Amino acid sequence: MNYIEISALSNEEKSALVCLYYAQLKRSDDDYKPCHSNLRIIAEKYNYKYATIKNNKDAYDALYDNGRRGWLDRPLEKRSKFLYDIYLKYKDYSLDELSIAVEKIINEAKQEGMPFFSIKTKDPKTVDAILSKQNNIEFDGLNVLQESLKIGQLVFIVLGGDKPAWNTGLVGMGVISKEPYDVGYSGRNFKIGVDIKLLLDKPIKREDLVPYGDTYGIIGIAPIIKWEPNQAISQLSEKSAVALMRAMLELSPSIEEDLDSLVDTDLTARIKGATTMFVPVEVNYKEQISDSIKELVNESQEDISDDETDAENYTKEDFLKDVFISDEEYEILRALLDHKKNIILQGAPGVGKTFAAKRLAYSILGKKYKSCIKVVQFHQSYAYEDFIVGYRPTESGFSLETGPFYQFCKKAEKDNRPHFFIIDEINRGNLSKIFGELLMLIESDKRKETVNLLYKNEEFGIPQNVYIIGMMNTADRGLAMIDYALRRRFGFYEMKPAFDSVKFKEKIKGSCDKTEKLLLVINDLNRVITDDDALGAGFQIGHSYFCLGNPLSELDLKIIIEYEIIPLISEYWFDESSKFEEWSDKLRGAIK
Repeated sequence: MNYIEISALSNEEKSALVCLYYAQLKRSDDDYKPCHSNLRIIAEKYNYKYATIKNNKDAYDALYDNGRRGWLDRPLEKRSKFLYDIYLKYKDYSLDELSIAVEKIINEAKQEGMPFFSIKTKDPKTVDAILSKQNNIEFDGLNVLQESLKIGQLVFIVLGGDKPAWNTGLVGMGVISKEPYDVGYSGRNFKIGVDIKLLLDKPIKREDLVPYGDTYGIIGIAPIIKWEPNQAISQLSEKSAVALMRAMLELSPSIEEDLDSLVDTDLTARIKGATTMFVPVEVNYKEQISDSIKELVNESQEDISDDETDAENYTKEDFLKDVFISDEEYEILRALLDHKKNIILQGAPGVGKTFAAKRLAYSILGKKYKSCIKVVQFHQSYAYEDFIVGYRPTESGFSLETGPFYQFCKKAEKDNRPHFFIIDEINRGNLSKIFGELLMLIESDKRKETVNLLYKNEEFGIPQNVYIIGMMNTADRGLAMIDYALRRRFGFYEMKPAFDSVKFKEKIKGSCDKTEKLLLVINDLNRVITDDDALGAGFQIGHSYFCLGNPLSELDLKIIIEYEIIPLISEYWFDESSKFEEWSDKLRGAIK
């Protein structure tokens, strides 16, 4: 029999092995009955989301004839290389061999774990030593847990006192450097030594830990859920300690390096894993809390169907393959966006403005994170109430609803990644009317400022990681151009037809013989349009008319000419019929 040495496995490997074992059992097997309760034990022990563990088991279900469907949308090796590697490693082990290993893993997960301690002091000399991050600091007046305190154990450091000169609360962590000494009568009033290993940016108060449910009840530190003793030293469970370190890391991110060096890799993984969070929800009287939660989720979270773990990589090199601009122009465009935070891609019809905007965002993100991008289109009726916040009609009257830009900014606040708000036809809307009081805040140097929203008594600002990319069709007649006050808040990048680009010629390679002749006519037509005093370069024909994703056939060319380009130049020269007829004939003649 092959025995699996579980001590050599990481927490992730242990959880995958448990999933693999249960996937091989039928639902009717007695050994399968504790499956889900054991998966919850694993999830809680190793700080994974239960849904993640269950999904891993479901992925393995698809490999076995166990009466369960499992995940059949794609092969396991494409779904998760890690799960597939675990499968290959253990697929030849018998169920008995796996059962022995899984039993050990579950029993290990049920164990209490290592003890952690917290020490509270209000002695000025000790406080000075702590804040100076000294070693072997003497803590005295301790009177409980003497037998439990050992060298190397982790302790949370809390500062107390009645209106002291220092800020009170949880301030950092250390390790015991000297076990109990100078023990007084009956083992009470002893001392220990502690080395300070990390200090927080600012002390954490009880109220700071309200969102962190697994910290509740930690004596002297977290929200109180029952009477707690007034003592200088307390013990807390491993689960509570992990939750507390998670809160410390999120509230004081600068400690990450010190924390990583203080705990082992398995504990680090748990700290950065799943934890219970309490999210405040506004609920009206007699309103179902579930309705409020749904509203909150709709406002603040991306579409849960967007599986970003499988987001496709997208780099600068990918952008340069897809968009017909040079390496130098890409760097200029990206630098302009970094500098202004708001740019407008302007150009003639068909130069690929929308196509380029999305791919510019992807190239900066490094992956096709769709939740980091929002696309809207402006029109003459678009208003502040549609875009930011306003009252909308309901069955019973009106309700205050937030718009896409407000929601997008709130989501970006919770995510350090760049976020790109893309506005098509930006010059079709009245920007002053749409942005309202936020127009000032879109400027790159005003992003740290806030204003009070018109409809909500709320201070609101545009996060630093929000970038606005607008598109403007320079051939639109009758549209108001962006005024000078608004224009200075944007950088303008001109996109031009790329018929002479090497990459465009590569794109249409393999097209029918008449393509080259037609493109020569299009180039001549663009020169005439550019020289026309009533039109200009902004009215040229763009290359994207011919980017169909496949070599162009004669039928493709006929459709493009008859039903797209000729109607366009008909609009251009509606009062010059002879010029329109001349170029219509030239275009048709090129494909005969």
